[in-house]
Amino acid sequence: MGVSDKNGRVYDKKQAKFRQINRFLELISDIEDKLPENGTLRICDLCCGKSYLSFAVYHYFSVIKKRSVKMTGVDLKEDVIGYCSETADKLGFDGLEFIWGDIGLYETDEPVNLVLSLHACDTATDRVLEKAVSFRADVIMSTPCCHHELNRILKCPELSFISEYSMLRQKLCDAATDALRLKYLEANGYDTAAIELIDPDQTPKNILLRGVRRRTKDSPESQKAAGEYKIAYEFLTGKSLDN
Repeated sequence: MGVSDKNGRVYDKKQAKFRQINRFLELISDIEDKLPENGTLRICDLCCGKSYLSFAVYHYFSVIKKRSVKMTGVDLKEDVIGYCSETADKLGFDGLEFIWGDIGLYETDEPVNLVLSLHACDTATDRVLEKAVSFRADVIMSTPCCHHELNRILKCPELSFISEYSMLRQKLCDAATDALRLKYLEANGYDTAAIELIDPDQTPKNILLRGVRRRTKDSPESQKAAGEYKIAYEFLTGKSLDN
């Protein structure tokens, strides 16, 4: 994957990526008890990009944990998907496949246990979460990249004392966007957490959003969260979710 040389030394320019992936694996080990103990693990990496995470997670479960794994990476970059497919073949990772296409159009008939996403840009993270919810995935783990959408549509006079300053406006929108995402997951039956992925001095993209499915969308807790999501969205944007 171009992370280390033939002796296993991690290249200087890949040190940060190496630490990110290892930290992600640590956080995955924390939720292993939320995944099925037996049978084949079904995992999706949506907006997989160069798929450092896909290969690491597949190796972790199939080689280290000796689990049967069927994993799919999906991305819009055809050349990258071609490279990842060739690499999986060379490694003999028979349970790891890569598909070129829009994650919004990707479907599977098999129950999905774990959905991952590392640094999907802007609203791509929202599409990842929506797809994961539609799969009723047992666990969702997503680290967003950039946050631009709310900055564009923010319309909240009550917060103008913050939003009039461009730097503070972006920080506000970053935090509010991820909080809305977590509330969206809660509204769909997930227990949620925001976790520091890695030292913020190394990268600003250091928040991991985690959801563990606990209940149904119709539960009182989920309905309460849905109401809170609606109120927060309309407060921040001045738009009604009912339109």
